[in-house]
Amino acid sequence: MKKYFLVISGLLLFALINSYGQQNKCIECHYKETPNIVSDWQLSKHAENDIDCSVCHGDEHTSAEDVARVKLPTPETCSMCHDTQVSQFKKGKHAIAWAAMKAMPTAHMQPMALMERLKGCGGCHKVGVKTEDEIRKLKADGSVFGHASCDVCHTRHTFSKKEAQQPQACQTCHQGFDHAQWEMYSGSKHGVRYLLKQNGVLSENSPAPTCQTCHTPEGYYKGRTVGLWD
Repeated sequence: MKKYFLVISGLLLFALINSYGQQNKCIECHYKETPNIVSDWQLSKHAENDIDCSVCHGDEHTSAEDVARVKLPTPETCSMCHDTQVSQFKKGKHAIAWAAMKAMPTAHMQPMALMERLKGCGGCHKVGVKTEDEIRKLKADGSVFGHASCDVCHTRHTFSKKEAQQPQACQTCHQGFDHAQWEMYSGSKHGVRYLLKQNGVLSENSPAPTCQTCHTPEGYYKGRTVGLWD
């Protein structure tokens, strides 16, 4: 029994050392290639809880020669740890944003520059859940944006909860002549007071609702229209 315990302990230690070595290899390379990604990750809760690169990106990419083998996270990747949040997200309007864009009668007639990746409609509607075929096509086209959807509000690689709770997280998409929610909010007393809180003009204890106060109360991820809760 003691011998069996020692063997298992040895195997676990070997796996831990191997994983730690691989993580150091990721950091060493990406410090040169994408230093801001590394620094963002080091500031994150993921880093604090030893959630390393391989948990989200897999362990098949180990060098510059096999970049195509890196795994791009999807909501299912996030659900390994955040199942409640992903489940709520999939029931809300944000989850159907991609399908809504594709369902527009004239969508297939638009130039790709107006629809896909970070340009035009696709710049915001990328947040929606996609099929495996759609993800493969986007990857083949060279697009790595919006696969996870969660990272639209929890910007990678910090994935900050505090950032996603700020109204500016919504401003990225909810602005412009055809959906001017940011302009309406930021020009209202709610928005003005909150921006003054952020600037330190008003006390941190001053009441000032954000978008999230009404649309995602208590971290509720559906992001539904106010008054239409299930």
